[in-house]
Amino acid sequence: MKIIRVISLLVILLLCNGMTSCGNSSKNTATILALTSSDRCVSDSLNSYEVFVPERKETDQSLPLLVILDPHGSGKSALQKFLLAAERYSAVLVASNLVKNNLPDYDAVIQKLIEDVRVKYPVGKVVFISGFSGGARMAIGYAMNHSVNGLLLCGALASPADLQKVGAPVYSISGTDDFNFMETAQYLFQEASIPANLKIELTSSSHNWPDSLTLADAFGYIRLACSDVEKISDTSLSDYVKQVNSKMDSLKNKGEWLKTMLVARNMSTTPPFNTDKTFLDLYLSLKAAPEYNAQIALLMENLQLEMQVRQPYLEALQTKNIDWWKNERNKIENQIQSAPNAFVGDANRRIKAFWGIACYSFCRQASQEHNAAVLNQILPIYRLLEPENPDMFYFSAFIPYWQGDQTSSILLLNKALQKGYTDRVQLQKDFPNLKFSQLHT
Repeated sequence: MKIIRVISLLVILLLCNGMTSCGNSSKNTATILALTSSDRCVSDSLNSYEVFVPERKETDQSLPLLVILDPHGSGKSALQKFLLAAERYSAVLVASNLVKNNLPDYDAVIQKLIEDVRVKYPVGKVVFISGFSGGARMAIGYAMNHSVNGLLLCGALASPADLQKVGAPVYSISGTDDFNFMETAQYLFQEASIPANLKIELTSSSHNWPDSLTLADAFGYIRLACSDVEKISDTSLSDYVKQVNSKMDSLKNKGEWLKTMLVARNMSTTPPFNTDKTFLDLYLSLKAAPEYNAQIALLMENLQLEMQVRQPYLEALQTKNIDWWKNERNKIENQIQSAPNAFVGDANRRIKAFWGIACYSFCRQASQEHNAAVLNQILPIYRLLEPENPDMFYFSAFIPYWQGDQTSSILLLNKALQKGYTDRVQLQKDFPNLKFSQLHT
């Protein structure tokens, strides 16, 4: 009998241990590996997009969504820029391949994309949108008519009235040598006119997507400032504050007083960061510093100079020959190289970039109007100023195409594709009679 009792006790103990083990294993959450894929909307096969879902635990029911809008619809390359942001701050990335400059119904396309993603991927109600250049403009347009939790804009901004219609933080990254910098500069001199939801960061990234680290820090700001996201841990907030303090120390050591002031302002005006009063103290001290005031005065002086020369340059594009433009290009390049300070150098870089965008605008209008005379005037200048620009090669293909010279047209279009031109839909509309089999894939 004793033996039977011992065996029974052993069985009971084993069963209890087994139940305990099962109970413990149910509490252990499995890790779901990161996912990268290409997809398209069920209701519209043309509405394709790139997806990244970061590594997560099974208990993570849903993650915030970050929609990325590239002006050329380059979803894959734009997505790569945000991988660090998604991994650091746990968000699903979706980069559109369809939304691009001049897409007339972009608002409906973005909405359809978001609805499709919510059905297929672990995405909740929280939506952030980021865009560069024309993508930034479309992000603003969408957010003015739909509820979003934050915008991250690069290379373009909007009027105070439009930004006030966005009921969420708007974080703007602007290159000081970007030809669109004027859109940001308006907010740097009259602080009382800055919409409460606008936060500005200045970089030297020119007219491009910023680097991945800058984008990750910027996304971290709107992610941590979003009250609709799950409660942020004290560790996450503390780590972010440390990163920002390190960034401000680095900027200040480089003499970047204006950039440092803007970072301090961003942190001092938005919860949960503004609970640390040191940001407000730093912001106020920087605003009063003679070094900051000297820099803001230099910026104003160079912006005024830039505005004075824009219209004469537009007229020169239509009237001056290539030799005149060679001299002007050399003069600007010398002024960039010998600039006494960064503000003078940036102003001349903006002027040079303005030439390129003006050439693009003239050529685009001329190609739509079949105006060969304007193309013949502008294209040699465009080629001189931006010899590797894919749009320049693209516009160069129109004249031989209109003349029936398909061989030359295809040669130029292939160069445009090699240099980075991506809008094949527009290409087929503009050159309907070409043998597309001869174009590079």
